[in-house]
Amino acid sequence: MSDAKTTITNPVILWDLSSKLDDPQQWSPKTMKARSVLNYKGIPFEVRFTTYTEFPLILQKLNIPPWQEIPHYTLPAISHDGNAIMGSDEITDYLEKAFPQNPSVYPTPQALTESDGLRKMIPSVYQRVTACSMTFISQIIPDIDHEYFINKLKSRLNIDIIQLINSPAITAEGWAEGQGFVNGFKGFTTENFTQELLDRLKSGKYLFGDYISYADLHYFSVLSWVIKAYSQDKTRTSEFFSDKWLQEWYNKMSIYGV
Repeated sequence: MSDAKTTITNPVILWDLSSKLDDPQQWSPKTMKARSVLNYKGIPFEVRFTTYTEFPLILQKLNIPPWQEIPHYTLPAISHDGNAIMGSDEITDYLEKAFPQNPSVYPTPQALTESDGLRKMIPSVYQRVTACSMTFISQIIPDIDHEYFINKLKSRLNIDIIQLINSPAITAEGWAEGQGFVNGFKGFTTENFTQELLDRLKSGKYLFGDYISYADLHYFSVLSWVIKAYSQDKTRTSEFFSDKWLQEWYNKMSIYGV
């Protein structure tokens, strides 16, 4: 692939899920991953917010091949220079090849291994935070998507949002479990990471040293979604982060979430 260029008149278009929030609207961890990669690499882009109801047809019109499994169309997606790509990892691969002159999300030989470990670990985070996070994200979903959103979570993940909203004790317990898991770095084990990587964890400004890699951007995208949801819970009595290093890391990473 030849070196691509993007300018204000030829930006990357990022398709993202809208919300009821004024600014910023973004909330999805998957679209945040693509957004943070674009920001980190310094690639100009425009955001087109859409809804669950609208985006499948939009992606079909972009001639994006559907996934083989349901759902056939998902966000994020980007369009640029005649190309249209769906999926956060697929978008990252495209941007790495199309913009080799920009900073890479794999700045060291170890970065691929770090990112692979993070990818393996992330399901354990979702397992602890998805029910509570989606419960409160449902409160900012546009009205046109609200019923679909609730039904989707019930049918695919067996999460009953209505029940959770009316069960503050259960949600408080769920948040506590998620906070303990995240702040205790309990997903960072030898099941997902080499001992050498675990020895470097929190040794610098970022997850595995003094450089940002795709692992940092991926983890930030997930935690930004959790924090967005947590901020909607008006019954919360503490900040989500209790680990000082994690809070400082998140603050540094937040510049890539705009």
